[in-house]
Amino acid sequence: MSRNQIQNILSIRHRLTEAASLILLLLLPFHQQASAQKIAINADDASLNEVFIQIAKDYHIQLSFDDELLSNYAISVHKTFDSPENAVAYLLHGLPLDYHKNGEVYVIFRADAPPVIKSYPLSGRIVDIQSGEALPYSHILIDNKGMVTDFNGRFSFASSTDSVFTIRISYLGYFVSDTLLHSGSNHIIELTPSIIGLKEVVIKGSAIERSGQVGEETGVIRLNHKIAYRLPGNGDNALFNFLRLQPGILAAGEQSNEMIIWGSYSGHSQVLFDGFTIFGLKNFNDNISFVNPYMAKDIRVLKGGYNAKYGERVGGIVEITGIEGNRVKPSINLNINNLTINGMVSVPVKELAAITLAYRHTYYNLYDIDDLNIISGRKGSKSSNLVDINLFPDYLFRDLNLKYAGSTRSGDAYYVSLFEGRDKFSYALDQEWHNTKITQDAEEGNRQRGATAFYGKSWQSGHRSNLSLSYSDLNRDIFEKQEIIRIPNNQEISNEEIQYRNRVEEVTLKNNNHYLLSEKHRLEAGWGYIYNRILFREDSFETNVTDNREDTHRLNFFVLDKMVLNPKVTLKPGIRIDYPIHLGRLYLQPRFQLTIDLTERWRINGAWGIYNQFISETSVIDDFGNYRYFWAISDNEEVPVLQSQHFVGGLTFQQDGLTVGLETFYKTTDGIARYLNLKGDKLQTVYQGESKAYGMDLMIKKYFRKHEAWTSYTLSRTEEYYPYFTTDAYADAPQDQRHEIKGAVLFNFNPFYCSANYVYGSGFLDRTSIYSSSSERYPYNRLDVSFIYRYTLKKYHIEAGISILNLFNTENIKYSNIIKIPDNQSSSITIHAEAVPFTPTIYLNLAF
Repeated sequence: MSRNQIQNILSIRHRLTEAASLILLLLLPFHQQASAQKIAINADDASLNEVFIQIAKDYHIQLSFDDELLSNYAISVHKTFDSPENAVAYLLHGLPLDYHKNGEVYVIFRADAPPVIKSYPLSGRIVDIQSGEALPYSHILIDNKGMVTDFNGRFSFASSTDSVFTIRISYLGYFVSDTLLHSGSNHIIELTPSIIGLKEVVIKGSAIERSGQVGEETGVIRLNHKIAYRLPGNGDNALFNFLRLQPGILAAGEQSNEMIIWGSYSGHSQVLFDGFTIFGLKNFNDNISFVNPYMAKDIRVLKGGYNAKYGERVGGIVEITGIEGNRVKPSINLNINNLTINGMVSVPVKELAAITLAYRHTYYNLYDIDDLNIISGRKGSKSSNLVDINLFPDYLFRDLNLKYAGSTRSGDAYYVSLFEGRDKFSYALDQEWHNTKITQDAEEGNRQRGATAFYGKSWQSGHRSNLSLSYSDLNRDIFEKQEIIRIPNNQEISNEEIQYRNRVEEVTLKNNNHYLLSEKHRLEAGWGYIYNRILFREDSFETNVTDNREDTHRLNFFVLDKMVLNPKVTLKPGIRIDYPIHLGRLYLQPRFQLTIDLTERWRINGAWGIYNQFISETSVIDDFGNYRYFWAISDNEEVPVLQSQHFVGGLTFQQDGLTVGLETFYKTTDGIARYLNLKGDKLQTVYQGESKAYGMDLMIKKYFRKHEAWTSYTLSRTEEYYPYFTTDAYADAPQDQRHEIKGAVLFNFNPFYCSANYVYGSGFLDRTSIYSSSSERYPYNRLDVSFIYRYTLKKYHIEAGISILNLFNTENIKYSNIIKIPDNQSSSITIHAEAVPFTPTIYLNLAF
């Protein structure tokens, strides 16, 4: 491109900017007052476009014109007019120009070319000013009409009245931006982060989106993952620790490999990373998040009542969007703590793409875990009555992320994201207990893999299309060997050796399309194909007991309509249709969402929907009440298709850094399957049951100066019914907990940062048998604290932190790791892998 061409482009851009500055003032809603005012014009040999700019600035009149066309005419006038229309007519008199009033907008055009009322499309992408990273699910106000970008930070809009738009953009952890854009496609809008790497940046007078957003959409929580590093922990568990502190997500009991959201069962909720499913790693003792924090860019929690775009689950959804890498310069991040080492490298590729590699690994012998798990002084706690033997398993974890992401010069986005994670959980027990010798060996290994290839197209009309192909699988191998002998007479009570293998595999092809129908009407539609294959194998004493292999193909289609009924009311009706080929029938899932802005501070949300799930993690119970879970395909015979109905309502208040959110929910789920494997009763049967969960979340969040704090309270109940129950009444489900209180406070005394978080849960029922449970609950409570120091030396950013998990060394029960084994023919012993004890953690973050 020649120098003259570049100068011409810059000149045109300058003129468009001048016109945009005009329209920002023109769109203010004071036109009725302006029309009643006198218009005074004083100009000497001034360009006509500049005269109109000044009029609009002084009298708030809405105008639309070709800035370059009007700059060709110079006028001199000193006159006062009775109305804006008289002023416009006078200024255009004698010129080859004319005007037309379209609503409240004066459209100026060539006299020989009457205006054609058309739609002015606007589309673009929101990115990080430092790295070029797209910012997904940014909130945008375009001419006071709200919308949310997609997970690639893209948006589209159309207007029939004007070609210049006022825009306000906000994204968690970034300064709010107000700007003007001319109609067109592929606009790039850059936002400045409030925290760049480990370096604090302060821009006085600018608003910042902080740790999270609630109440913007029904049942949705948006989280700023950068805040997670300031919470107690080792930096490697930042994502999981941040999630467990949100209302509606179970924290008590430390369900580390599951997201229990609003009473959902194991496998009813879904974790998505870059479009593929993470079925779950063991993640022992909450020390490691299931997604590398370095790779996370955006976190959305959909607790319930979500729209027709999402399917495949009847519980909640945690959607994590991965980073695209640094397109500006190479960057390195390194986290070292007393549990793991974590590193990430990102390298730009020709300024339009980046390749990113991240790796984590645990290591041993840095400290003696027994020194950090202080049992003495804890036996007096109430929960000690539940556990007979505490043990400390060995644990190995590693994972790897590789991602190549970029965009074309026309603004299309693409990426390929790869992931593999492995963990191994094991323990060996050889102990005498009440005249009984117990030998127990247990080992569990998991391997999770995932991959997504994505391409997103932005069309000139403002429409957008996405196409993605994803693969995910989880291999879980469990081995147990158990021998229990009565010492006085050397009587064998139990002798078992069993091995389970469960593999779940998923291939997904998706196409989503966004259509601009009008300013107040936007449509999203898409289709998908899903393939699942599941293997379940059980061996006992080298004898094959069970060997099941199943697969299924499903087609789905959804339509989601967003209708802005008026500036305060938005309705989102939608429907999702699933067709599992092996069942040969359609599953219709209508859904509705409603948002009402009562005032600028008060908002009401409501939602209703039907949800189906076609693979489920079925529970298996043995004679002693031990729960195991394995994935199975719904065949509507032994394992039914899950169907859930969600009712969600919410009320949000926001003012001066204070947010108060209240959400209520009621969910029913039919088709939950449970397999009773009772050798003593010679019973092996699958039962089909139903459940209901209901309750409320209350959250209060406050920003004060540079600090912030939040607290939440969840009141809920989850009940279930199976035909094998001894009564016809509903009983409390295993994951039922009546009360949970959580809170966090973060202090910013740059360069020092202090934080603390606390969780209290009223506890779960202790099931004494498969048919009944005791009425006693064992409460959970844990206080964590941290202290962080940040320092910048030239291009090197250093952060050192120390955290103490479970400061008061409270003994808690980790319910997912309780195992009961026979003590004799009529009683059992409870073995427990302990929840997080008093645990100091030290870590160092380096970025350059």
